[in-house]
Formats: sequence, structure tokens, C-alpha cells
Amino acid sequence: MAAFLLVHGAFQGGWIWDETARRLRGDGHEVHAPTLTGCGYLAGGLRQGVDLHTFIQDVSDYIFLHDLKDVTLVAHSFSGMICAGAAKRVPHLIRRMVFVDAAIPESNTSFADLGGEAFRVMLDNHRSGGWKVRPWPLPAFGVTGEREQWFSARLRDFPEAAFTTPFPGEFEPDGLPAAFIGCTGTVNAMIQGMAARASGLGWPVLSLDSAHSPMTTHPEELAALLSGFGG
Repeated sequence: MAAFLLVHGAFQGGWIWDETARRLRGDGHEVHAPTLTGCGYLAGGLRQGVDLHTFIQDVSDYIFLHDLKDVTLVAHSFSGMICAGAAKRVPHLIRRMVFVDAAIPESNTSFADLGGEAFRVMLDNHRSGGWKVRPWPLPAFGVTGEREQWFSARLRDFPEAAFTTPFPGEFEPDGLPAAFIGCTGTVNAMIQGMAARASGLGWPVLSLDSAHSPMTTHPEELAALLSGFGG
């Protein structure tokens, strides 16, 4: 069975993976879902200066300090930038990467650069206190109905610098086995385009009939797809 490390996206925390992690553990896998600096229940520690490098260090340290080996590293949305950076630091400890509707980095390029002008306008409209960003409107996450209030109440501000920090150095997609799970109901054009990019890199590409946050809306279905990478 595999050791999964599930990394949350912007504005969220490790809590976002609870239901998916429960299903994976039921299948016999070892599962970790850390919360990044200043996120989730650690929101009180959010400070100016937290950026992409901070989060890459969080994940790298978590893998090392918990003696994880042969890890299946799972990224969602923004955390594609984080996981790819961590995999560069500890490649000998990573078995594969799975990008779940996640950003695939480009060398020396920030998430904001990948998102283009539309994303920069969104940043401008959600800036808070000069260096933080308020959570996006719920349609961006694709969480509706009975889960909407539950999800919204758990979102927290996120450091703008995480979005504007360039990916550290070269992104070398041939370095590790990787796969992509694309969500068919995603509304973000940049994220929509990542499935085609993954296919162009020669990665396996799977589809999930959900919006952008399947760990909230379709946790069982997502866990089933991830479990397929646990052999």
C-alpha cells in the first residue's frame, strides 16, 4: 500500500482532505494531510513574508521529519506549485506526483503569471491589509448546496506573496512519474488548460465529474481514483 501526502490549496487547510483521507485509509493506505504555515487552524500564525518558499519548506520538512519514503505526493489547485518544489528538494523520497486540478509550474514563473491578467485583477479585488488575499467567491471552488456554508466558514486569508513568488528555478517534469486528475466542472480557464498540458508532457490524465474541489463534493470518487495509484 502507498504512503499518500495530500497537500491543500489556497485559503484552506489539511481539514479539506478529511473525508478523502478516511476512504484511503480504509483501503489500507498510510495518509498524511498537513496544514501549511498560517493556514487552517494555524491561521493565527500567518505573517508577512510567508510565500511559496515557506510552503515548499513546510512540505519538504514534513516528509523528512516524519520519515516518509516512497511518497505519493498529491497536489490540489495552487499546491501544484508547492508539491513540485518540494519534489525537487527530496526527489529520493517521492514515488510519484498526482496533480488534482492543480497548477503545473513553469520554470521561474509564478502562479500569478500562469493565471495572466484575469488572475491579477482577481488579486487586486481581493487584497486585504496590503499583503493578504481574501478567499475567492465560492463559485471558484465549485462548492454549492448543503456543503456551501460548511466550506465557506473554514476558509481563511492567504498570503499574496505565495501567488507572486516565481517557482524556484527549473521545473523538470521528466524527473518523477506524474499523473493528472482533471475536474470536468472547473470554471477557471488556467486550471482547465492544465489537463492538456499534462497530456502534452506524456502524463496519464484522468477525468472526474466534479467541480474544482472534489475532496469536498466528491471525496469518495476522488479517493477511488487516488487509490488506483497506490499499487
